[in-house]
Amino acid sequence: MSRAETASRRPGQPVTRLGRDEAVSLLREGGTAELMARADEARRRRHGRRTYFVHSLNLNPTNVCENRCDLCAFWREPDAADAYVMDLAEARDRIAAADGWGLTDLHIVGGLTEQLDLAYYEALIAAARERLPDVLVQGITAVEVAYLAEREGLTVGEVLGRLKQAGLGAIPGGGAEIFAGDVRERICAKKISADRWLAIHEQAHAIGLPTNATMLFGHLETPEDIVDHMGRLRELQDRTGGFRAFIPLPFHPAGAKLPVDRGPGGHTIARVVALARIFLDNIPHVRVLANYMDRKLLQAVLLAGADDVGGTSLDERIARAAGAPDDHRFTSAEDLTKFLEAIDLEPVLVNSIYQPQAAADEPGTAPLLSSRASQALARAAGGERLSAQDAVCLHDDVPFQQLGAVAHQRRLAVVDSGRATFVLDRNISITNVCEAGCKFCAFHVAPGSADAFVLTIPQIVEKVVEAVEIGGTQIMLQGGLNPELDLAFYQRMFSSIKQAVDDVCVHSLSPAEVAYLARRSELSVQAVLERLRAAGLDSLPGGGAEILVEDVRRRVSPRKISASGWFDVMSAAHELGMKTTATMVYGLGETTAQRVEHLMAIRDLQDRTGGFTAFIPWSFQPNRTKLSLTAASGLDYLRIVALARLVLDNIPHIQAGWVTEGPDLAQLALSFGADDFGGVLMEERVVRATGVAYAVTKDQVISLIRETGLKAAQRTTQYEIIHTHS
Repeated sequence: MSRAETASRRPGQPVTRLGRDEAVSLLREGGTAELMARADEARRRRHGRRTYFVHSLNLNPTNVCENRCDLCAFWREPDAADAYVMDLAEARDRIAAADGWGLTDLHIVGGLTEQLDLAYYEALIAAARERLPDVLVQGITAVEVAYLAEREGLTVGEVLGRLKQAGLGAIPGGGAEIFAGDVRERICAKKISADRWLAIHEQAHAIGLPTNATMLFGHLETPEDIVDHMGRLRELQDRTGGFRAFIPLPFHPAGAKLPVDRGPGGHTIARVVALARIFLDNIPHVRVLANYMDRKLLQAVLLAGADDVGGTSLDERIARAAGAPDDHRFTSAEDLTKFLEAIDLEPVLVNSIYQPQAAADEPGTAPLLSSRASQALARAAGGERLSAQDAVCLHDDVPFQQLGAVAHQRRLAVVDSGRATFVLDRNISITNVCEAGCKFCAFHVAPGSADAFVLTIPQIVEKVVEAVEIGGTQIMLQGGLNPELDLAFYQRMFSSIKQAVDDVCVHSLSPAEVAYLARRSELSVQAVLERLRAAGLDSLPGGGAEILVEDVRRRVSPRKISASGWFDVMSAAHELGMKTTATMVYGLGETTAQRVEHLMAIRDLQDRTGGFTAFIPWSFQPNRTKLSLTAASGLDYLRIVALARLVLDNIPHIQAGWVTEGPDLAQLALSFGADDFGGVLMEERVVRATGVAYAVTKDQVISLIRETGLKAAQRTTQYEIIHTHS
């Protein structure tokens, strides 16, 4: 065993390494939640809860690049309207402006152009070191080093030596892309070879310049290519010990010239990050970059092996050129600290070579499960009915990855294991007027508001017809408790829809709306449902459930239907032979016991009626509402999905809620107990009112499902399969 490998191992760690063949097998066939759990254990052995980040300024001196890589959306031709080359004066001004920002790093990466020579970079680095003496200057990728050496007629060693002498403190890992030669030829044909990239990093290590290593994935590579790439990095690290971090970079296709429509989803990202931590046993850190992924997915991968979240990356341009949204970025160390603390991680501000700026606790190990938690998990794995006490214990005491692994196995045992389903539907908000005035709702307005709207029945029918013409099979009509809309209006509306399109499923009206119509018309709930059903209502969605515990409802929606009223409507619908769904909006300040009470009450009604087809959990979106609450994390979501699968043993389908959680995390939920991706949801407006605005197409849903190894099956509202996309 090499000195580097021996030095990297902590006492008590196994000596046996994960081999390449086993790594390929894990990446292809290993359970996602199990991989995440194994990687998190390895991360905690090395770093405990410590999670590192930098506060950095990105300086991109040019976007002109002679390589013209097909994978890159940043480069421009010299004569392009938006091409630029930054002179030293402008670069110095940008550096000077950052004085006093409390930076840990200046990150310099650009393109290959004859207008920027070695002397330029030496002067730029020296200016940065002079103006920001406490800031680490990291920059000049191996690709740029090779270019400068060739242009100047120098050796790579001479270029590295001069850059180090100027004040360069570390070399980033850019330009590695993927080492497989055939793929490299297709994505970056003019870039230096993998062998040369590795040789330049080895030379940097030899003169004491630490470096990072990257891998661009989710484009044209295979699992074998990924493992080969990591394997070559591991071999070099055995010899030199010079890599500080490995950074897996999900490919963003926007603006690139590769035949790739969509980059990797949460499923692939989590698996690659996890494998990196397990396989790269001699590289200290696995870093994921915040600006490359959705915040909720980022939370999940930080408990899947990653111990570094990148950093602020102020003025970052390369990822943004490839379509990385602005809301993925962090703009201050304070924001990053809050983000990490919210998921019980310990933030540690460092520079890119991990020189700490703050004290941190010693690493540790994940706590062992208590006897009670182990017994509850074993009962869940065996398919036994769980008690409320079991459910609370699983929620609070079992790591979400372990919970997810068991939930996924139960899902495979209960539902067709080879597919995941989705429905083509349209959500039509017929009004935003609502008397309930719930504190958690950003969509409603009071009666008489200038912003109020009510669609006419012809307008509604037109939207339904449009949806059906493009393949929609389900219509969800949602609104509020609007005093202008009486039972007769809804009867006319449903009747008009069915006259126009008789084979669409009208999956509409929450229990709150049904109860409101009953009260206003002075009829029983059953009588109202009978009239609506006769007019064309087919099934009820589970909206309005929130948390079905009266203490919570009195606090967040005191004027809305009670928990018992919600169950009365659903029970009456089931007695009439109507199918319905059940939902939960969590993150409203409820306790674990109250979440479990909600699940148990739904399970009890299902035992009596069997009328629920699916359960859909949503996280509360606090933006633009009257509740000052913190948004639930991605970890919370995966935990709730898994718990629902295990507790609701009599409801066959659990939906992944991409509308609130985003498509990447919803995709990951398909490995945590969910079996259904929900609806494409043309025209969803209620969640969007909170500022959350995800969107997916049918083709994207099919692609997201296929990426998990499952077949995508379009279904009806009642889960009859219309078509399976192999």
